[in-house]
Amino acid sequence: MRRKYFTFKPFIDTLFCCLLMLVAILFLLKTEESAVKTRPPNTIYEVILTWDGESEDDLDLYVRAASGHTVAFNNREGGEGSLISLDHDALGKSRNNSLQSLDDQGVAIAGTVVSFNEEIVSFRGIVEGENIVTVHVYAKNDEKPIKATIKLVKIKPFKEVVTKEREFTATGDEKIAFRFKTDKDGNVLDINELPANLRQPLGE
Repeated sequence: MRRKYFTFKPFIDTLFCCLLMLVAILFLLKTEESAVKTRPPNTIYEVILTWDGESEDDLDLYVRAASGHTVAFNNREGGEGSLISLDHDALGKSRNNSLQSLDDQGVAIAGTVVSFNEEIVSFRGIVEGENIVTVHVYAKNDEKPIKATIKLVKIKPFKEVVTKEREFTATGDEKIAFRFKTDKDGNVLDINELPANLRQPLGE
């Protein structure tokens, strides 16, 4: 009869798996915490527009809140009583994404290029109703079409509510990114892509 030996191997394997799961959970929590910390403390939602950092195209984000206030590069705060604001306006590679640093004498030296252009609209409060997001091409300088990504992000708890991609080919193009309806508590009830034109009401 063979003698049976006791082994800790199954126990060690289980312990190792539990350790890996714990590390993964801690990493995800840390990532979410870092994402939230980069936002202003009173921000509830953000609409984020990004496109290729090598592109010379100038795209503009337009957002109309359910309150009726509209923000864009030429109306960044949305007017009296507005709870939304354009926090960052990108202008394309040559005018927006060259990051310079200073040498010991305070003289600017060559910088690096950010890998993407980005515009951000923040919601500091929510009104019941429909919010509309469009993207307008202020200047199409590249020969090739440009793809843009538009996201709606909830800050606390951090969550990407919706992500859409749009392609643009000419100056003056304006396309709907999405519409989202909110209730009085700020919950998103519905998302759709019905067409809209937000640029003309603001004027040029």
